[in-house]
Amino acid sequence: LTGCSSCKDFKARILELDGQVADLQAQLAARDANVKECENLTAELKANLKKCEADKAVLVEQVNEVVMIRLPDKLLFKFGSDKIRPEMKPTLEVIAKAIQDHADWDAYVEGYTDNKLIKNDYLERWPSNWELGAYRSCAVVRYLVGELKLPPTRFAAVSYGEFRPMDSNDSDAGRANNRFVQIVLHKPPKK
Repeated sequence: LTGCSSCKDFKARILELDGQVADLQAQLAARDANVKECENLTAELKANLKKCEADKAVLVEQVNEVVMIRLPDKLLFKFGSDKIRPEMKPTLEVIAKAIQDHADWDAYVEGYTDNKLIKNDYLERWPSNWELGAYRSCAVVRYLVGELKLPPTRFAAVSYGEFRPMDSNDSDAGRANNRFVQIVLHKPPKK
């Protein structure tokens, strides 16, 4: 009888582990599908940005299940401004179309700056680079939501200011590389 009881426990444990394996396989299949969708979105964005001749200036890359679109500030804004340049609107329209076509994805719009102090002329509006990054990320969200009519519930505006540099702030070129707005597209987990 002892052997039978152990066999039953062993069989129950095998069934439990089989269930865990099936769950893990389903999670892996869902992740693979998300990665494939990211690959398709990245390719689509690159092709459409090429059509509006923004592909050389705008960086689109995929990292796992996330698509990142980096817009250099010198193309997006005039110096000392948080108003979007009219010539960048076709680029934002391409991005908006991709966001619209992927209705179950969210977008984080992140503002980045260099570490140079804000000039005195602008200190009242932007006391630090955090505010400048926030105003610029908010300007992009406002345009996408207000002008291009995307749902505001899909967006978050964030500022990293000078605190997450992509390059060294020791040269003009490095500082220029650190001034951008990045749109991060991701598919949130289902609840």
